[in-house]
Amino acid sequence: MTTVTAPVDSSARVSAQRRKKLRKQLPNYLFILPHYFFFTVFLLYPIFRGIQISLYDWKIMLTDQKFIGLANYEALMGDKIFWETLNNTGYFMILTVAMNVVLALLVATALKESFHGSNFLRVLFYAPAILSVSVLGIIGIRIWDTQLGIVNYFIVTLLGLPRISWLGTPSLVIPSLALTTVWWTFGFPMLVFLAGLQNIPEPLYEAAKIDGAGRLQTFRHITIPLIMPTMLFVVVTQFIAHMQVFAQPYIITGGGPGNGSRTVVMYLYETAWKFFRFGYASAISVVLAGIMIVVTIILFATMRRRTEY
Repeated sequence: MTTVTAPVDSSARVSAQRRKKLRKQLPNYLFILPHYFFFTVFLLYPIFRGIQISLYDWKIMLTDQKFIGLANYEALMGDKIFWETLNNTGYFMILTVAMNVVLALLVATALKESFHGSNFLRVLFYAPAILSVSVLGIIGIRIWDTQLGIVNYFIVTLLGLPRISWLGTPSLVIPSLALTTVWWTFGFPMLVFLAGLQNIPEPLYEAAKIDGAGRLQTFRHITIPLIMPTMLFVVVTQFIAHMQVFAQPYIITGGGPGNGSRTVVMYLYETAWKFFRFGYASAISVVLAGIMIVVTIILFATMRRRTEY
């Protein structure tokens, strides 16, 4: 009799403990439930819905959509405009991320030490980040315009050189947009680097100074290795953000000259809302998301080994 009831009592005790633990943890699950609800409705469902639409010749007013399988993806692989916009986006992303990371790290290193006016400079460098992209577009036009731009004013007036069509030359338009975007966005990675630099133990710098290490050696052998976790975060977030660039070229150049500054997201937007090819636009978004996921995984794989210190 005891051999039969003992396991039953043991299992009942375990079940009671689990119910008690669940009741104790229930408020925590209720707190995170709204997040998961909105995550499912506004992120997870649109992702799966977008993948589904990419398999159809989707017409917005039709109730019965035509299934075409991978035809949109096959057409995309031979789409010269898509590859051109992807090349523009990649070029813009590389320039912007590289300049943002280098400039933000150098400025954060300079502002790490407290001195008279350091807080003012931190606010000053971060201030452009609070501007809307519409304001940025107006500023960008005022800076780079061929006839009335500030840059050309100094080139012609002070240097006596001919005007440069910054936004009308295919080889100059992407660098011009990248410089404008760096001025606008580098405040955030600067603050992230500043927080990371302040977490590096000060005795390490003191020991290096006692050993006779200069500033460059200290920066190379102490700052860079210990800032790598922060570097990984900054590079990944900047990559994801600038691969989705849309508003800057849309406002400042309209994608011109020709397709010289048209990005993938601009092409996606025009495909969906100008030509109403929602299936094809969904295929573009899926391919862009796939590229971003693959590159992000590569960045994590290559940089994570250096973050272990």
